[in-house]
Amino acid sequence: MKRLAVVHYLPLEFYPPAVNLLNAFAEKELFNTKVWTTHNNKQRQVFKSPTLTSISRTIAPKKSDYKGFRLLKYLLFNFKTFMGLLFFNPEVILYYESYSAGPVYWYLKYFGNNKRLFIHCHEYFDAQWYAKGMSLVKLYHTYEKNYLYPKAAWISQTNTDRIQMFASDHPKLPSGILKVVPNYPPQDWLRHTNLIKPDGHTVIKTVYVGSLSLKDTFIKEYCDWVLKQNGKVYFHIYAYNLHDDTIAYLKSLNSDYIVFYTKGVEYNKMPALLADYDIGLILYKAHTKNYKYNAPNKLFEYLVCGLKVFYPDVMLGIKPYLTENIIPLNFKNMTSIDALVPNFKTSVASASDYTAEDAFKELLHELQ
Repeated sequence: MKRLAVVHYLPLEFYPPAVNLLNAFAEKELFNTKVWTTHNNKQRQVFKSPTLTSISRTIAPKKSDYKGFRLLKYLLFNFKTFMGLLFFNPEVILYYESYSAGPVYWYLKYFGNNKRLFIHCHEYFDAQWYAKGMSLVKLYHTYEKNYLYPKAAWISQTNTDRIQMFASDHPKLPSGILKVVPNYPPQDWLRHTNLIKPDGHTVIKTVYVGSLSLKDTFIKEYCDWVLKQNGKVYFHIYAYNLHDDTIAYLKSLNSDYIVFYTKGVEYNKMPALLADYDIGLILYKAHTKNYKYNAPNKLFEYLVCGLKVFYPDVMLGIKPYLTENIIPLNFKNMTSIDALVPNFKTSVASASDYTAEDAFKELLHELQ
C-alpha cells in the first residue's frame, strides 16, 4: 500500500471537498495516508477517520493575533509538517494551495527522488492576490512556480474557467498535467432528494448556507427583497463565518420572514436540512476573478438536495451548468417571486451527475 501524504494548511473542516476526498481514500483503502493540517477555530465538528493513519494538527492563526504570533504559528506548521514528511517518507504527496507549499518544497528539494507530486487549488489566485498577501505565502509561491509546478504530475482547479486562467498564468506547464476536479457533494446525499417538489406552494422557503459579508455578497439586497414579498417568501440563513457588521445587520432585521442561525450547520447534516427548502441562494458579488469564475460547492449541494438555485448573473463560472433549475438574477433589481418561479415544479434527475465519487475518479486513478 502506497504511503500518501496530504498537506492542507487551512483547517480541513472549512473545506468539504478535501474531507470528501479523504473519505474516498478511507472507503477504498487505497493508501497508507497521513494528513497535516491546523485546528479549526470556529467550533466546527472535528473531522476524524478511523482508517487514516493520522491527522496531525497545529494551532491555526487568528486574525486577532499579533503579526509576529501569526508568523510563529505558521512557521510551526511548516516545521512540524516538514519533520513529519521526513519520518513518514511518502511515495506520493498531495498538497492544497500555496499556503501548504513550504514544507513540501523543502522536503522534495532535498528528499524528492522518485516522489510523485499532486497539487489541488480550492481557489484561483492571480498575481494581484499574491502581491497583496502574506510575505511567506508570496515566497512559497515563487518556490511553486520555479520548482513545484514543473515537478508536479497533476495540478487541478475546480472548474474549466479557472484551469484555463491558471494555464494562461503559467504557459510553460504541459497541458496534460492540468486537470479539473469539481466541488461535488457525496453520492450519499442523493438519498435525501425529493425528485419532484410539490406544486401550489403558499410560501416559498429559501435558504443560504456559508460565509457572508455585507461588502462581498448581496445579503442586504436579498433581505430587502424578501421583506417586500410580505410573507410569500421565507429566508433562513445558516452562517458562522461572518464579519461583525454583517452579524449586527442580520440581528437587527427582527422579521418573522428572515431567520439567522448563528452556528451555521455541520456539513454532514446539510442534506436533511436542505431537503426542507425550495430555493438555495448564492450571493457573491464577484468582485474578483476567483469569484466571478466560481461554481461554488453550494451550487451542487443545493441541486443534489432537490432545490432550485438563485445566483447573481455576474458569476460567469455558473453559466456552463445552467438548467431550468438554476436561475441567474440581478440582485439589485429583482422582480416578484410569482414572476421568478411561476411553476414551482423542480426536476433534479440530473443531480446524480454531481457526486464527489465521479469527480474524484481520475484523481484516484492517477494517485495509484
